[in-house]
Amino acid sequence: MIKKIGLVVLLAIAAGVTFYNWNEYREKSVADVIPLHAGELTWMGFSKNRPALDDKPFEWGTKEKKPMDELLAFLSQYKVKRKHLGYETLSQEVTALRNSESAFEFELARDKAETVLIYANNNTVYVLMDRLYEIKNGPINREWIDAFNEKYRKIYGNS
Repeated sequence: MIKKIGLVVLLAIAAGVTFYNWNEYREKSVADVIPLHAGELTWMGFSKNRPALDDKPFEWGTKEKKPMDELLAFLSQYKVKRKHLGYETLSQEVTALRNSESAFEFELARDKAETVLIYANNNTVYVLMDRLYEIKNGPINREWIDAFNEKYRKIYGNS
């Protein structure tokens, strides 16, 4: 009887680990890998061209829902798959991502305690939790990102 219970527990653990790995490394939309959802967001900061270190951390920021919803709706069309990398390789890839010409970054907040920072370029998305994703149906439409940034930078850039 104890052997049967042990076998059942072992099989349940193996099934749980298998399901977790399958779910973690399957193809998902960008919206699925961001741990905060559009309806609960209270602030967003955005930069296409990273400001100098002595400036504000973002080109513009807002508490308005429209830009947040618009960006997340646009990005949700892209499918990503998590890359399985060691820490050193992950660090190198994130540095290359942030320094690429097509890089942009944004921070989403639900409140001051719950924020998530996302770096992206044409082919990669990094969610600041040590998760790097490759865009499978990209590249991200750079013209859309440029127009989005320009539109809202004019409105919120001095706030």
